[in-house]
Amino acid sequence: FFAKTQYCVFAFLLLNFRSFCLQFYFIFLSESKNSFFSKKSFFLHLQKFSELNKNRFLVILGLAFSTILAGFLLRSSGSEDTSYSKNNPSKKKNFSVQVDEYELTDSTRNRKVPFAVFLPKNDTNSKISLVIFSHGYGQNYSKNYLNYSYLTRRLAQKGFWVLSIQHELAGDPPLPMKGNMQEIRMPVWKKGEANILFALHQFKNLYPKLKLKSVDLIGHSNGGDMSLITAHDFPKQFRNVITLDHLRYPIPLVASPHIASLRSVDKTADAGVIPNKNERDSLNIKIIQLRKITHNQMNDEASKKQKNQINTIILRLLRT
Repeated sequence: FFAKTQYCVFAFLLLNFRSFCLQFYFIFLSESKNSFFSKKSFFLHLQKFSELNKNRFLVILGLAFSTILAGFLLRSSGSEDTSYSKNNPSKKKNFSVQVDEYELTDSTRNRKVPFAVFLPKNDTNSKISLVIFSHGYGQNYSKNYLNYSYLTRRLAQKGFWVLSIQHELAGDPPLPMKGNMQEIRMPVWKKGEANILFALHQFKNLYPKLKLKSVDLIGHSNGGDMSLITAHDFPKQFRNVITLDHLRYPIPLVASPHIASLRSVDKTADAGVIPNKNERDSLNIKIIQLRKITHNQMNDEASKKQKNQINTIILRLLRT
């Protein structure tokens, strides 16, 4: 609000400065063409200009002084925009981050599930907000779950606990690239869903003193598809689902959990994946177009500016 007020005052001052210049021109310069220029005539013109604009000048001076004083007081008080921070556990504080890595076996599937927990150190809150992150397809690279640290660490700095899961293992078949994607990739997505539920269960066992205030899902590309199908199958367990440019699984037409999707500048989702505007508006589904970020610039390979853009949007969504 204060920033908008500043802009209005500055615009007002600029318009009045232009008006002063025009008046000065017509009163002083135009008259000086028809009379002999002297110190006396200069001061007569200046006096005339001052008399015409005395009250106006005082008002403008008062506005400028008040704006500068208010800005100084606001900065001195350490105030900041908290419009998106009412649900943020840490508000203004930045925590140092601890990373706990695990590799546990889901005995029901005889499958290892590596994951990392990014946690805010020295956080005394026993009720926490948990974010479960699922990476994009990485051709079975074993450290994909650590390849989004700009986001997972930033969330932990802001007080969220982040559980980042490794979905691909050496020896897994390649992700299908041809055919009806919603059919041929469904087994992969269901495996991802099982990984998410298993890791969430193990998290509760590993940190038994914590109480979950909320659980949010975030996923990039194929990890976004996994996150959506998990939330669709278990809607009561999750508060938000945020996808980073998922392309294949249709966004469920539900109001809960809340769904948002950040879109790249170079990829187009399959037909039927993104709801139309009327559907989005009726269910408060958010589709957010990113600026100058491609599909493959959403992990740690992104530039600092791109990372800041994604972090800012996701933090706002989680705090809403």
